[in-house]
Amino acid sequence: MRAELTKRINASAEDAWAAFNDWGGIWRFQPWVVRSPLLSHNNEGVGAKRRCEFVDKTSIVETITKIENGRAVHLSLSEAPKPMKGGTSVIRLSPRGNATDVTVEMDIQLGMGPLGAIMGNLMMKPVMKKRVSLMLDSLEHHLKTGGKIDSKGVKHASPVAAGAVPA
Repeated sequence: MRAELTKRINASAEDAWAAFNDWGGIWRFQPWVVRSPLLSHNNEGVGAKRRCEFVDKTSIVETITKIENGRAVHLSLSEAPKPMKGGTSVIRLSPRGNATDVTVEMDIQLGMGPLGAIMGNLMMKPVMKKRVSLMLDSLEHHLKTGGKIDSKGVKHASPVAAGAVPA
């Protein structure tokens, strides 16, 4: 299943890059992530690895596979909750004056054969796009205020107030 979303955020590409490049810090702005402990010694660059622990008690492991400095980060997804088997994702940043177009591309491998493919296209793809959109809203909110939008869309003054826990 492939899903892609581009959204303009009112933040500089440099600030957005700094947030995405802090590999263990996604808990600060990703609405569904409550913790993101590092599983590698490095917090940035190829090979950096983290476990994203979600509000629903599931988790996924993400590893940086390629960096296009300041422009894109490529990652692999593993140890994913069912029906996902894994996949890849790319986050691309395109400066637009004082704003940035952020594109998130996801190629997700699903189990369950043809049923998984149907479920992915009819149910998962729209949900993933909605979640990516809210994540980018939360990133913008975080870069402006230091706060976080939680998984219900509520804005909070800090990530901890939104239920996140430093890794």
